[in-house]
Amino acid sequence: MASSKRASSMRLLLPSLPSELIEEILYRTPADSLIRFKSTCKEWYDLITNNKRFIYNHLSHSPERFIRIENYQTVQIMDPVKIIQSDLPIPDEFRVPYPIIFMVHCDGLMLCKCDDWRARGRSKDGGLAVWNPVMRKIKWIEPSYCYRKTDYFGFGYKNSCRDNYKILRFPGPLCDRDPECEIYEFKSDSWRSLNAKFDWEVDMECRGVSVKGNMYWLAEKKEDFILSFDFSNETFNDICVCPRPCELRRLGCFNGDRLSLLQQNDEEETINEIEVWMTNKLSDDGVVSFTKYFNVNTPDLPDLLYHTDMARPGYSIGKYRNIMAWCEQDVRKDDKWYTCNTLYDIDESGIRREKETGGRRFDDHEYYYLFICSYVYVPSLVSCS
Repeated sequence: MASSKRASSMRLLLPSLPSELIEEILYRTPADSLIRFKSTCKEWYDLITNNKRFIYNHLSHSPERFIRIENYQTVQIMDPVKIIQSDLPIPDEFRVPYPIIFMVHCDGLMLCKCDDWRARGRSKDGGLAVWNPVMRKIKWIEPSYCYRKTDYFGFGYKNSCRDNYKILRFPGPLCDRDPECEIYEFKSDSWRSLNAKFDWEVDMECRGVSVKGNMYWLAEKKEDFILSFDFSNETFNDICVCPRPCELRRLGCFNGDRLSLLQQNDEEETINEIEVWMTNKLSDDGVVSFTKYFNVNTPDLPDLLYHTDMARPGYSIGKYRNIMAWCEQDVRKDDKWYTCNTLYDIDESGIRREKETGGRRFDDHEYYYLFICSYVYVPSLVSCS
């Protein structure tokens, strides 16, 4: 009822304003609110639902959020600035025995690799879906033959045709067959083979990050480097060497056009020291390279990147040399172990803020099955169909 009254009030107030100004106001309105405003009038419905220019301009104004799946039952979305969390039931399609095991984000769409607990012990299992949490829409991607446990996936688009999203599938290092690589296109709704040379191995704990339509992974050949896949040319590229590797590291995006690398030492003499590295703009002509952005070496830093070797957090690098990270950690209370979800804001001086956002008894937790426990996510109106 309250949302209908707000929509009616806006309908009465806005017709007297120029259309350009109305759009500027709507650009700054959260995507989940705009979904409710679609019924305000026919013009707004068309603008919010079908106008690609408006949809992508709105996306460029949309602030980053964190998204995580709690205990295979709840979708949790966190505003890292205001530290406000919203919880929604997970779609029925993603409930056990068919849970999400990892995701890749692109333009507010989540590419979801799902397991199939009924197929445990087989080399072929699971499914693939594209999900827009704001629109609450899911598009299942049928395989050309099957998906495998060892598959890697990329998600992006051709620069000249942004709304024709593409999915890349290629095998991981444990594959027992000859390497095979495929591309799926939304518009044709079909897979096709892609010839590619595989003389490297992707870091098994790095599920990759999509930046400006291309995919990036941590990989290894003779040395550690950043492997990219260009969806416009449909080619793999070695774009730059990584900094001296730490055992614990995560690749991310900074400011929409650069890569960030978060590393945390686990050596006894530098326990928990955090390093943040940054590339130049990926769109720049010339060589891409990393430079150290800042590091933190203060007492009592949390283990951001280490939890059972698997449940790595989502993180975001701020403009003021700070890190926002949403983590799972084990804590002991009253002689019992619990897994707690904590949001950290850390800068060069150490922990600025921390807030426990939930948790549960350790023996009820199946975190060991998650590769990443939270993801950076940008709410959007982009269609997944």
